Amino acid sequence: MKIAVYGRNITTSFDNYMSILNVLKANGCILFIYAEFAKFLSEKTSDFCDCSIFYDEKDLTNDFSFFVSLGGDGTFLEAARFIRKNNIPVIGVNTGSLGFLANISVDEFSAVFNEILNEKYETEHRTLIQVTAVGKQNIYACALNEITFQRKMPALISTTVEINGEQLSKYWSDGLIIATPTGSTAYSMSVGGPIIVPTAANFVISPIAPHNLAIRPFVISDDIEIKIKLQTRGETAMFTADNEMFEVESGMEFTVKKSAEKVNIIKPNSVNFYKTLRNKLMWGYDIRNDINVYQHFDRRKT
Repeated sequence: MKIAVYGRNITTSFDNYMSILNVLKANGCILFIYAEFAKFLSEKTSDFCDCSIFYDEKDLTNDFSFFVSLGGDGTFLEAARFIRKNNIPVIGVNTGSLGFLANISVDEFSAVFNEILNEKYETEHRTLIQVTAVGKQNIYACALNEITFQRKMPALISTTVEINGEQLSKYWSDGLIIATPTGSTAYSMSVGGPIIVPTAANFVISPIAPHNLAIRPFVISDDIEIKIKLQTRGETAMFTADNEMFEVESGMEFTVKKSAEKVNIIKPNSVNFYKTLRNKLMWGYDIRNDINVYQHFDRRKT
């Protein structure tokens, strides 16, 4: 198997990363390691000096079996940029703090890799959101989680939103988030947006601290075109696409729609979205669901 591995400079246990790489190497995988990560590894060990390296998406061809992201969700979002044009499926191994995209723990990886070898997995096609702006600044960006428009100065900004040519609203707020289903458990959720199953065909428009009690997150179909006009009292505001950031000018207009590109995520049979919700966000957690609690109260009655 020909496998590409992406990682950052390591801030957690180096042994965790070594254990993942050793599992791959022990199974006869041909490893291609991201150049900066390979340089970091070479300073720690000589075990992977014979591995090939890659620098960008142009070095990744369709004959790669899959792509491994080592890190947290931020690392996974960076990794997605390398594979969205060539359809190489990706799996995220979590060495960060939460891990919704990178949802395979280091301890689980060996068993999960055996599932992959035995073809006990599915490939989920995740939607990307695409943004284009033409004017003084020519901007094109894609995001797996979300795009945002945010104030740079203390004053509110306004974002006028049109859907297929019809005005939805003019938002006065600290900013605006347009999230994919994948991103519904990220920034959008933190401002009150709904959680959406990752394979749903929707986007979520969520204002950030709106100055209007009637404004709430809004779910729309992903087959429509959104137009946004940005206005701010200052000269500039901030636009983000996942962890990319741009300074944009007041008065700019943006077109937002579903991208023709996508990210293919490997989903082992032992891992599913609902299990991740329960484990990572303690979804539905209630002390009454713990049988030990009932036993505790029963003992107190006697």
